[in-house]
Amino acid sequence: MGNLNNDELLMMNTIDAEREHIHMVAKNIWNFKEVGWEEFKSSSLLMDEFEKMGFTVQRGLVGKHPAFGYDIDMPTAFKAVFKGKDGGPTIGLMLEYDALPNGHACGHNLIASAGFAAAIGLQELFKTIPGDLVVYGTPAEELDGSKHYILAGGFMDEVDLMFANHYGKDWCSEVTGKAIVWPLHDKWVTFTGKPSHASATPHNGRSALDAVLLTCMGLEFLREHTLETDRIHYIISNGGTAANSVPDKATLNVELRANNSAELNDMMRRVDNVIKGAELMTDTKADYKWDSPWYCATPVPSFYRAASSFAPDLGLDESRFTFGNMPQASSDLGCVAYKIPTIEITFPIVKDDEIVPVGHSNELAAISGNEFPIDQSILAGKLMALTAYRIGTNPEKLEEIKAEFQKNYKE
Repeated sequence: MGNLNNDELLMMNTIDAEREHIHMVAKNIWNFKEVGWEEFKSSSLLMDEFEKMGFTVQRGLVGKHPAFGYDIDMPTAFKAVFKGKDGGPTIGLMLEYDALPNGHACGHNLIASAGFAAAIGLQELFKTIPGDLVVYGTPAEELDGSKHYILAGGFMDEVDLMFANHYGKDWCSEVTGKAIVWPLHDKWVTFTGKPSHASATPHNGRSALDAVLLTCMGLEFLREHTLETDRIHYIISNGGTAANSVPDKATLNVELRANNSAELNDMMRRVDNVIKGAELMTDTKADYKWDSPWYCATPVPSFYRAASSFAPDLGLDESRFTFGNMPQASSDLGCVAYKIPTIEITFPIVKDDEIVPVGHSNELAAISGNEFPIDQSILAGKLMALTAYRIGTNPEKLEEIKAEFQKNYKE
């Protein structure tokens, strides 16, 4: 190890001593391979482990829908709290553990093991220093996500700094991700018209499919006048039942993404206008409501760079950490990172001379339970723990990060 003080050495040695235990957790979750909202074995395993460690565990959370305010029952979500001495910051760790239908093809078992490793190390220090440690079990990231429901439910109100992790091609400590939104999935964008025989009496009909097609055309014209980093995805999931009937029901599934939360809000407004135009042109009615957006992280560059600067003390090459990365995909992590100073430690899951399998592929699912990626997740956990300790015990640095977050926060 590099330049570590006695507390930090204690933390790292504690994690090392639990290596086989952490591997067991990662491997068991990998074997369970439970899809979102069905992670009962995985969440129970983690909750049992935290209770054995002395955490107070709230099993099953009832969150809030951020847009509509109704309750969201999440039996596989949890909150585990370990209270240190009075005073000091509250450090949050977010763990994921949901699989895809083909297994852990996004490595969420590794997100769980990295967070578990960080919790093991930080708990050892919080036995003697001021501050609290809170671990969140956040299910169903691959579906509609749970983090925004947990956040809106008030379960994260006390957190000063939040830590997350994910596998990647190499090391990184920056939170990136496109903001995304879609209509509520029970309707998507469903147009209602008037049915009629398409040959005998077409003049009596009002085609819902025409409205969907005009909306699609409007979205295509809209693309030219949005930022190059914006994304519009859609499919026609229902276009009618027979070619010789004027369709009175038709449905468009659409998703919008942007690299900026304000830009996403503006895109929603403009797409609303496209849909209104299709309604007027076809004499039909659209039924939809936008779900709560997953926003982009509020950037905190000094937080990200602090973590990379600590990496050499764990034997990592700081030059491998990259910044200014272009967002590619989306995650409900952005909902939390939009509201709370958050860092995401990305770690490689293959050796330097190997190619990372495509995300969500069978090949990635096959390796995410192997020894090397689990060891890398433990190293990511060590970096999270080290960063949390060094910033959390430095009031001046902590306040600088909070001030930077507030400066960059945009409604």
